[in-house]
Amino acid sequence: MTHRCRQTEVSRLEGLTRRSFICGAGALFAGTMIPSNAFALGASSQIDLVQIVYGGGNWQPRPTALRRLAWEVHKRTAVDITLDPSHSKASANLLASSPFAYLSGDRPFTPWEPPLQDGLSRFLRLGGTLVIDPAFTPDGDSKGFDKSVDELISGVIPHSSAVPILPGHLIFRTFYDLSRAVGRKEGSVGLVGHEMGGRAAIIRTNHDMGGAWAKDNLGNWEFEVIPGGERQRENAFRLGVNIVMYALCTDYKDEEPHRRFGQGA
Repeated sequence: MTHRCRQTEVSRLEGLTRRSFICGAGALFAGTMIPSNAFALGASSQIDLVQIVYGGGNWQPRPTALRRLAWEVHKRTAVDITLDPSHSKASANLLASSPFAYLSGDRPFTPWEPPLQDGLSRFLRLGGTLVIDPAFTPDGDSKGFDKSVDELISGVIPHSSAVPILPGHLIFRTFYDLSRAVGRKEGSVGLVGHEMGGRAAIIRTNHDMGGAWAKDNLGNWEFEVIPGGERQRENAFRLGVNIVMYALCTDYKDEEPHRRFGQGA
């Protein structure tokens, strides 16, 4: 069964339209085929899981997390993804090459200047997806991080209301069929989203997914997963894969034949 993404024309950034980029890479779900009109991607245009850099806080509390998630996406799917994710300030030009951005932290951060807010706002308007994942560290202040995030979102998407993303939402079914959200901490059953154009443009967790993904250079998991152990860690990876796939192509057909994998391990 083929998979097609919307071919809506958007503004070009450095010669590459975001929708063509998403369609060319995001169509490769397990058991699906690339549509004949998909954008051809070379090695120089692999999917990049970009982590956002900001000032006044701790922008990378789980330094190895995205690299490990990228490896799992590469191993489990047919997406052409870079195994060494980059990091960037929220500049529209720097974020133009990826439909996925990751914002993490464990304490309050400095309010963003208008050009950075504008860059993130443009990224979202052009079809990008921002994943916000707090880290729960012994010396951190996750509530302070959440407050800074609330202030950031109010500047980037004014008058936007948070909406629950509960099991049953497409995010829980894009690749794996999952019954709940988990990370290093079990957290709430669902996620929280901010919508633009009928899709979850911002996805917020309270699970410390990065803590479940993080692995040191010797191949050891960096943090214990509570309370579900390695089964919970596997489901945290499955949720991460689902979110990446959702970001790549948000009009993925919600049909039974597409869901090739059973519920969480």
